[in-house]
Amino acid sequence: MSRRTVIGVGAALWLGLGTAGYAQDADKVTIALSTTDQDISYEPYGPLPAQLGLFKDQGLDVDVQTAASTGQVIQLLLSGKAQFGQVSPDALLLTADNGDVPLKMVFILVRKMIYSAAVLPDSKIANYGDFKGKTIGYPAYLPSLVSYMDNRMADYGTSTKDTKEVDAGYGVTSMEALKSGTVDAFVAWPGLFAAYENAGYKFRVLPEAEWQSQYYGIGLVARADFIEKNPDVVAKIGRGLAQSSVFLKHNAASVVDTFWKAYPERAPLPGEDKETRHKQELNILSATMNQMRIDSLADDFKWGSQDKETWDRHLALLKKTGQVKNDIDVTKYFTNEFSDKYNDFDRAAIVEKAKSH
Repeated sequence: MSRRTVIGVGAALWLGLGTAGYAQDADKVTIALSTTDQDISYEPYGPLPAQLGLFKDQGLDVDVQTAASTGQVIQLLLSGKAQFGQVSPDALLLTADNGDVPLKMVFILVRKMIYSAAVLPDSKIANYGDFKGKTIGYPAYLPSLVSYMDNRMADYGTSTKDTKEVDAGYGVTSMEALKSGTVDAFVAWPGLFAAYENAGYKFRVLPEAEWQSQYYGIGLVARADFIEKNPDVVAKIGRGLAQSSVFLKHNAASVVDTFWKAYPERAPLPGEDKETRHKQELNILSATMNQMRIDSLADDFKWGSQDKETWDRHLALLKKTGQVKNDIDVTKYFTNEFSDKYNDFDRAAIVEKAKSH
């Protein structure tokens, strides 16, 4: 797979688009999630505040869509077909390395680098240095996943250039590929690993590096001109996400039923053990909340906030591993100007809403 081809598409697309493609009503917006399998782990990234009416209460009509890759999310943003999209800081900086791109991170969702590699329980692979000459499976091409593997392997003096990379898919095909030996490892995140554990697959997840807590995972990105023209919409989207974070902290269990109501095709089938399924869904959601640090941060935390120091670390790590060649002004690709507005809401009212849901 060619990372330069994939992530460069967005910047090339921008050149011919100008400001075309936005919906006439700025209060009708689309959030694009980077997945082909929108399980419950994606609820905190936009679906939940929509389902709880937190966006509607602020006058927003929000549609949540999915795209198969980060590159496609970036294309949707640049074309104006989506106003907000799920992207990692690494993916944004990798895209910017190909040429200036008019996108900014407006809200950090996941407050640590969340990825890990899984191997079979009896695999001889003990650390990321052992992946040299091995085949690595990914659920889909995501620049942040490959970037993560490059950084982890760099700790042992090697990189993904010394591996074979395979798109193994989001579903059971990935675990079947690991089980059969088609891939030696599969790279993903806790929510996806929890889903595979629920399905009965056996694997061993390699430990995270201590430095992963010093980086961001994913966030919501918007076009710079959309942000400038619609600051109220940006503030409302962020406020809805912040409110849903507090809601999750106080009643995550109810979100399972909310998820099933919104997506009945995901609900238990007649005859299935609903209690077991509920526990399995909550296991996935809890893994996501842990990576978002919802379970450890206080209600009054400035949800969505970000800082230059962390972005500088992302850039330095990408340059260290040779993935980014050029100097980049990171302040062009994120804004923290809305964090106060995101968090301007009655915490007690959201806690009460959660407890009575």
